[in-house]
Amino acid sequence: MIKYKVLRRQIWLPLIIPVLLSCKQNPETFAIHSPIYPSATDAVSFTLRKIDGNVSEVKLFEFVANVDSEGQLSATTPETEIQSWSSPGFPLTFTRSSGYGSNKLVTYRFQVKGNDKTYNHTITFATRPYPVPDQAAPVYVVGNQDRVMNLVFIPDTSMNSRMTLFYSSVRSQIDSTFHQEDWVRRFRGSYNFFINPVTAIARDFDSGLSHVLPSNSSQLSFAQGKVILHFHDIRDQAGGGYFSAEYDVRGTMLHESGHSLYRLADEYDANSASHWEESEFPNNWDNKSDAEDAAPGYSKTTADVQKMGSQDWYRLCNNLCPMRSSGKPINNYDNPCKTRILHSLLQRASN
Repeated sequence: MIKYKVLRRQIWLPLIIPVLLSCKQNPETFAIHSPIYPSATDAVSFTLRKIDGNVSEVKLFEFVANVDSEGQLSATTPETEIQSWSSPGFPLTFTRSSGYGSNKLVTYRFQVKGNDKTYNHTITFATRPYPVPDQAAPVYVVGNQDRVMNLVFIPDTSMNSRMTLFYSSVRSQIDSTFHQEDWVRRFRGSYNFFINPVTAIARDFDSGLSHVLPSNSSQLSFAQGKVILHFHDIRDQAGGGYFSAEYDVRGTMLHESGHSLYRLADEYDANSASHWEESEFPNNWDNKSDAEDAAPGYSKTTADVQKMGSQDWYRLCNNLCPMRSSGKPINNYDNPCKTRILHSLLQRASN
């Protein structure tokens, strides 16, 4: 597993948000590969997309290793440069026409230069099928799993006859949800993604039933989030580290993962909503005066305090925050949720 080093330091989180928002990204790019979980014979395309900043040069490197049934690596090849671009236009794409073969763990690295700075996107994925029994396959791994958030995509039984759709949906959720929401994407080095080899069953919240967990659930304890990706139109729910989401819905993915990854509470008004107040950096308050006192730290005023439902719960986030909204559209997290997310990521990084 890739090691990811971080500095430990004390900060006042609400104060860092305006600073991060005002900083010019210098430059900012995102990398992705397709298929996200290729077979032994699939050609693989690597894409780099620019969000901001000036880029003068990009190089693409690859490193391939064999992986056995115990997850041990062997017969590694030296890292090799496979493509370069000068004064590039974006997006950049390079396709490796031949497959990587079976039982492979591939690491690729985009080296990006611009504005007198150099940084790297280093991503690891496995070829399909992953040879380690009952273990989730790494499909987009960027950091040490003890230091970052880990999310496992689990196919619902409704996807059994639609696995091609499932795999493409996983890629789309990574690139079009986690790489699109304005705050989450700033921490692109803080999320690993995996695919589970065993199915589960997503239950409708209104049924009163809990999700049926995969038979290898004991092997997924390393992950902070486990999402059952399904084809049906149901009311999704979260609990016990698992949540459900329809394969092509972005807002619900942000909402439900918000519960599992960061312990964000609901912000909508229905009496069935899950409201609670975290001891550190909450997004719900059970006392109006406490919410009003917290408002200035989030660039809010007392006028932003809104009561939720018939019970005495209050929020500061706007109406479009993903913890209030869901469905297909992607809306950006508001400041209280941003602060809780940043706190959660720093807690993981300092383990």
